[in-house]
Amino acid sequence: MPQRTAIARGLNWNTWTPRHTLEEVISFIQEPESIGEAARAMLPDYYPYIRDTVTITDELSTFCTRPSIGPVFVIGRIVRHKPGCNLRVTTNRVIIVADVYDGRNGMIDAGAPSRGGRGGTVTVMCRRSINARVNASGGYGTAGAVGADGSPGAPGYHSDGYWETVTDPVTGETREVWHPDVDIPGADPTNGGPGGPGGTGGDGGSITFTSIEDETPPELSAACGAGGPGGPGGLAAQGPYSAGSVDGDPGPYGPSGVDGQVDVITLGEADYVAGLRPLLDSTGPSYANYWAPYRIVIGEYFYHRYNPNVPDRAEFGALAATEFKRALELQPDNADAIRLQRQLVGFAPAPGAVFVGGGANALGLPHDLDVVPNFDKYIEAFTRFLTPVLEFLGIGVDGILASKTIGELSEIAGQLSLQAVAAREDADRSLGIARTEQEQADSGVAYAQSELDRATADINRAIVAAQQQPDPPEISFGGIVSTIAEVGGAVLSVVAAVPTGGASLVALAPSLMMLADTVFDSAAPIARALLGGDATDLEQISAAYNAVGQDASDIRSAHQVVNFVTVARRLVEVTTEQNAPHVALIERGTELAHELLLARNRAVLAAQRVDAGAARSARAHDVAAQAAALQSRQHLDAEAVKQAGLLAISTARTKADVLLRLAFRAKRSVEIYTLKNEDANFPLDAGRIHPDLATDYYEKEIDEAALVRALTSSWGEILNLADMQIDYTEYFDGPLDKDWMRRSFKASDPQVVELKSLHRFTFAIDPVADVPDGHFDAKIRSIRLSFIGASHPEGEISCEVRHEGKYQQRRPDKTVTTQWLLPKVSTRNVKTTPLLPAEFGDDSPLDAPRSLAFWGRGVGGRWQVTIPQQQFDTGLDLSGLTQVQVWIGYQFLHG
Repeated sequence: MPQRTAIARGLNWNTWTPRHTLEEVISFIQEPESIGEAARAMLPDYYPYIRDTVTITDELSTFCTRPSIGPVFVIGRIVRHKPGCNLRVTTNRVIIVADVYDGRNGMIDAGAPSRGGRGGTVTVMCRRSINARVNASGGYGTAGAVGADGSPGAPGYHSDGYWETVTDPVTGETREVWHPDVDIPGADPTNGGPGGPGGTGGDGGSITFTSIEDETPPELSAACGAGGPGGPGGLAAQGPYSAGSVDGDPGPYGPSGVDGQVDVITLGEADYVAGLRPLLDSTGPSYANYWAPYRIVIGEYFYHRYNPNVPDRAEFGALAATEFKRALELQPDNADAIRLQRQLVGFAPAPGAVFVGGGANALGLPHDLDVVPNFDKYIEAFTRFLTPVLEFLGIGVDGILASKTIGELSEIAGQLSLQAVAAREDADRSLGIARTEQEQADSGVAYAQSELDRATADINRAIVAAQQQPDPPEISFGGIVSTIAEVGGAVLSVVAAVPTGGASLVALAPSLMMLADTVFDSAAPIARALLGGDATDLEQISAAYNAVGQDASDIRSAHQVVNFVTVARRLVEVTTEQNAPHVALIERGTELAHELLLARNRAVLAAQRVDAGAARSARAHDVAAQAAALQSRQHLDAEAVKQAGLLAISTARTKADVLLRLAFRAKRSVEIYTLKNEDANFPLDAGRIHPDLATDYYEKEIDEAALVRALTSSWGEILNLADMQIDYTEYFDGPLDKDWMRRSFKASDPQVVELKSLHRFTFAIDPVADVPDGHFDAKIRSIRLSFIGASHPEGEISCEVRHEGKYQQRRPDKTVTTQWLLPKVSTRNVKTTPLLPAEFGDDSPLDAPRSLAFWGRGVGGRWQVTIPQQQFDTGLDLSGLTQVQVWIGYQFLHG
């Protein structure tokens, strides 16, 4: 595994906070094999072994036992053992940092590697442990030496003499010398000698085990080693004349070593977080600055995997949110982690407030993105773009790895550079669109606020008028009877709370609003009954936040929930002939309060899209710069080929984002049109591989073939998008038909009076009462208007028709589906003579969007018609207006 090269590249270990593209993080962590010895000497002794999931294998044990004076850091969200594989710790200190340490399949064995040796040093810091077992015991002492063997005895005897040949040391001559009578004494046999003493036992090592919770108590041992046994005594003399000789005594046992130290520390969450970075940075380099960007990369991958409506992907929302949170614990000011966390979860504008924003997918697009449901247009663009992207990916996984000369690589690098520049331009265009959308969203907030202000004035006037009546209208609900004034006053309190922050939209469940207790408590009992949510609403909020790893209990405890769908239904139930005008005003006030909250949240989401677009643009600029640098490279080596391959993959992935944004609009077209959720057919992680795989490739744990298989499999998921087309096509195999909804308002009707005085009027379409029985899924196709009796020099008038953001349809099962989409405005020509069916021309295709902005949406909801002032400036006269005709063309499914 190669060493790190951060210092050689001029990066600052302690302050580096990268943009977290996968390639940037990996290149920060890895070092090319060609780094010089001088640069190597400047690097830390060990780089951290980081993965999302670290699996302890024999290879990892080998990595941890390399000769070095520095500690080894093993860092991961999960650290676990391959079944039957222990982590062997010898001379190096090993530090494990993990969210979860799972020791069910093995243990950490830091026992002394030799007799009499000291146990190893292990530090484990984890939030949760499972069956943790660590042994850092000292080694047994060495055995004592064996005693000397005994020697046999010898008999005495007498010799009459003997000759001996002697050599003269000077002349070298030899001569014979006679020795006369000699007496040789006998010898007694000896016993075996005593054995030597045993060696001293090894000292125990050191274990520091810190956790927040342990599923089972950790088993930790740093006991000293026992002294070695004494050596055996020598053997008794053997052979003739050995009688009486005995074996020697064994030697004494050696002394035991000294017990090591075991520290078990249990911390609360805050103290654990406070101690995390000091440990990661304890050896000099800031390994916290390694782990934080890697956790962001992992979180972004999980974010792409997240799909709340696919069972095996629903958990990834909480996993992604956790990774961003953990990264911010290490680098609290990391802009990327903050951006992604807010994009996924939202954020509280003030302490204790309900979160705003959030609920966007990994592309930065809200799950309920409003588009003109022109599926054919988007899927055609997607298909046209898919083929060259896949061909381009082939360059990365085939051609580059096969390059044999710098010329071949330079040619491919030139193609990479062109594609990277194109990707950069795509990202810049997307950023520009996002900024325009943000401006439009801000304008939407201003418009919604002005409409709410107007409705507030209307409600106030109605309350005053009702109080002056001798028999003021009443409302009865849930056994509570109250006056219109009390209910209207409660609604005004809610309305007033919106701009002050006393009411917030639950962004992850847009039909729900959270109202501060102080606002709700002051309302009359009947208002609380009409507006108050129930247990199901609270469960919906909890489920929405739990899906992205957030606990909503604190927010729920300080707020009341309001369900706008439920409120509308309750107001219909309490409407009588006497109170109908007043109830309509109250309903209008609650709807506009909701619309303002939706508009505000859309503005937050638009700002988040700008932030995401800026990040994508910066990333694309970096890739283009890397491609340009690669093109100018002067020599071919393994590192250059590898850089080129991953650069091609990175560029293709940038293009995958473009593809997926097109596909997401196709998805939303299908959902808006067919009301069928298409999450299961939209793999947001297509074209991406798990960051651990890329790191494995860099650290030579897998080869190119394994990497290519992973990439091919990931890109293959993009073909699932074809299933959306099947759903869209099958919808039009049903019994589709079309009809007109004809509304007419007389001169005495409030709408005509309002048009004459305020130059606008509103009306509502009830998807149940106003759409004929048997006409299901009624969707807007066209609209025609006539102001009969009005006059204009041109003989025709231009006006603006607006459908507010609550689009409703009655389904074949008789339920009503509400889609919260953007309010849409379309400029229409208005006749001054009665409408005639024959003048509408030929039938237009039911499945093709026309110029009408709200084509394909549910016909139900509230409509507004406004005459611009310019029409009056050019001669419009409404004094003769006697009737207003509004004909809405719609398509439907036969029941």
